[in-house]
Amino acid sequence: MANILLRSPYYVPLSRATGLSAKLVLTIEGEERYTIVKNTPTNSVTFEIAQLCRDYLDITYAGSYINTVVEISGAVTWYDAVDAGGSSIGLPATFTHTGFDGYWDYVNTSSDKHYCSSTNEVCLMQDNTIVYVPESTAGFIPTLSSGAIVYEAFSTSSTTIAVGSPAQTITITRTQCSKNSPVKVTFVNKYGALQDIYFDMKSTKSISTEIEKYNNSNISTTGTYSSQSHQFKTLTKRGRERITINTGYIDDGMNEPMKQLMLSEQVWATIDSSIHPVDIATSNMTFKTNKNDKLVQYTLSLEYAHESIDRVR
Repeated sequence: MANILLRSPYYVPLSRATGLSAKLVLTIEGEERYTIVKNTPTNSVTFEIAQLCRDYLDITYAGSYINTVVEISGAVTWYDAVDAGGSSIGLPATFTHTGFDGYWDYVNTSSDKHYCSSTNEVCLMQDNTIVYVPESTAGFIPTLSSGAIVYEAFSTSSTTIAVGSPAQTITITRTQCSKNSPVKVTFVNKYGALQDIYFDMKSTKSISTEIEKYNNSNISTTGTYSSQSHQFKTLTKRGRERITINTGYIDDGMNEPMKQLMLSEQVWATIDSSIHPVDIATSNMTFKTNKNDKLVQYTLSLEYAHESIDRVR
């Protein structure tokens, strides 16, 4: 069994000396979902399964940190004729994996793309070992244990937490209370786990609108019209809100989590105790370092991933 990250391709390469075709039966979450047949004149075949399996991952966040993975298994049978015809050759080659909504960096060219595969290992599922959390606020650190995402809790007063095996110490830096209400941004990171980053400095909200109009005839049956009536009437009007948020001064070890936040496809913001799905409206970011910039601080623009008016039908 292996842990695989499904935002990057995952290949299953096989070969059989006398095989002319191969049939993959792919089972996802206990159900046979796909049957794929490939002809193999070179007696070798490669199946890419990540894209198919990721369709069955549905990560949600409503305030709870849930282990969201997908269980995958497959069996490849070889045949001595094309199109899975003739007779089967030998026993099927089987595999089982656990899939996460994560990805590998482009520089990882290895074909053995398995994450935290040791059965005795408990892996930290984030890259930063310093987290910035407001005073009197509890939280969670994601780890991977036996193919499941485990969110290790820390209390409202914790300043460190040891997670993983061998243990890694996470330093919890408490940010001072201020007149600004912190915005907690929760996102799916590169390992497929939910991770939090607090933006506790100034935040500003804005709204943009779109309008569709039509030219209305105000003429009455007597040939008169009211000058108080709209000649251009509104057919529909839509609006989406944005919020611009700022971190405090942080360590440049937060650059990698900020990068993963920028690349995340699923992001939520907790604003005044309400959770909103959001999109990252900021499209570029210059990474700062303590060496070059002395003080590291980031500004991010988020667009609410829903309209201001409830128009869900």
